[in-house]
Amino acid sequence: MEKKIIQIENLQADEILSRLERMECAIIALGEQKKPISKEETAGYITRADVSRMLKVSIVTVSDWTRKGILTAYKCGNRVYFKQPEVEAALVKKGGIYAH
Repeated sequence: MEKKIIQIENLQADEILSRLERMECAIIALGEQKKPISKEETAGYITRADVSRMLKVSIVTVSDWTRKGILTAYKCGNRVYFKQPEVEAALVKKGGIYAH
């Protein structure tokens, strides 16, 4: 690995922040490559897209309901999952109708 010396005094604050953000993104990407999410880790969970299709609403609506506390989301890294029984229970609690 090649080392690079950067003279901070000649850089603008915006440039330093930009470089730090790029470094953070690169570190996160490396971490995701080394630790893929296995099927066992997500067994029993469904994605936002699955919830969206199941409820026939947009992903934005699913995110909005999550933010409002109507749906409970579970994060694994930067992915978001839901438990299907909890999604169904949230519909019943709010008076919605769910049918398979």
